[in-house]
Amino acid sequence: MLAQGQGERFDVAQRGELVEPRSRTMTTTILFASLVVLILCFAMTNGFLDGGGIVSTVIMTRVMEPLPALCLVAASEVLGVFLLGRAVVRTLGQHMFSFPIGASSQEILVLLLAAMIGTLAWNSAMWYYSLPSSSSHALLGGLLGATWQHFGWGAVSMPVLVKILIGLAVVPLVALLAGYIVSKAIYWIGSYLSPAASRFLRALHILALAGIALVHGSNDGQKSMALVVIAMAAMGGAAIHAALPSWMGLASGIALGIGVIVGSRRTIKTVGKGLYRVQDLQGLCAEGTTMALVGASSLAGFPMSTSHVMSSSVIGAGAAVRPRAIRWDLAGSMALAWVLTIPATGALAASIAYVVSKAF
Repeated sequence: MLAQGQGERFDVAQRGELVEPRSRTMTTTILFASLVVLILCFAMTNGFLDGGGIVSTVIMTRVMEPLPALCLVAASEVLGVFLLGRAVVRTLGQHMFSFPIGASSQEILVLLLAAMIGTLAWNSAMWYYSLPSSSSHALLGGLLGATWQHFGWGAVSMPVLVKILIGLAVVPLVALLAGYIVSKAIYWIGSYLSPAASRFLRALHILALAGIALVHGSNDGQKSMALVVIAMAAMGGAAIHAALPSWMGLASGIALGIGVIVGSRRTIKTVGKGLYRVQDLQGLCAEGTTMALVGASSLAGFPMSTSHVMSSSVIGAGAAVRPRAIRWDLAGSMALAWVLTIPATGALAASIAYVVSKAF
């Protein structure tokens, strides 16, 4: 659990949430190592799903070629992990869950493993069907389901959960409206610009792409870091005032970047072409809106879905110009997947947690 103080530090004893440090047995060490691998795999699938949405408008509007665009996003993801503070880590790693005093290291690690397996299964399915689903929703559902199965709702901070759920529901709606308004304004301004302004707009497009990747790396990289913080606290191997290891942020950022380069191509067409054929100004409006909203969420400590915000911004920007061109059936399928994500991953993680707990 995180505690504020000198530097970025966490406190395993704060509020009695976890028992005092205990010896690292071979079983718990294996569980911890397996969990770290799964967390990095989760970060990669996060890059699969969100990376396509982030880079889609730039590639589909031919502002950049695919490989340079993907490399720019990957590099910005790594850098973004170290920017905009650690508010999201504190929300998930310190404030969200309060495990019982008698909870063992093994119980908590098994809980986290079940949550990650459920989350990875859902992310993989969404990637296979090329739907830009939310890794944030999947992670939240997985954690809630596994925690409920092990310790009940008493281990979940309901005020924090409600705030997160409100943010996840409201911000995409704000993105939809903002994308519409910004697109209307930009197209009105664009009618007074000469063709020479196109170079300036293309440069803004590239800067916006880097900006989205930065805030995405900050927000989503911190989610992976928070999981490792909880796991390390459960292991009891870190001293009460040990510094937050920098390798966690670096590894999370690299995993996100690899995911963007390796697996994001499936969702690029869905967001950049499947909903409608995104034009230059529409893409710029969607990118600017997404960067602002996800960046604000990171600063406020809310784990946000970049894929939801980006997709909503793209739809809003398209509706401002030509509503009938949007494939509303695909938008409906995406919305249905968003609604089902938390209950589906929660049920899956709870089932896995029950089965795995019997093995230990």
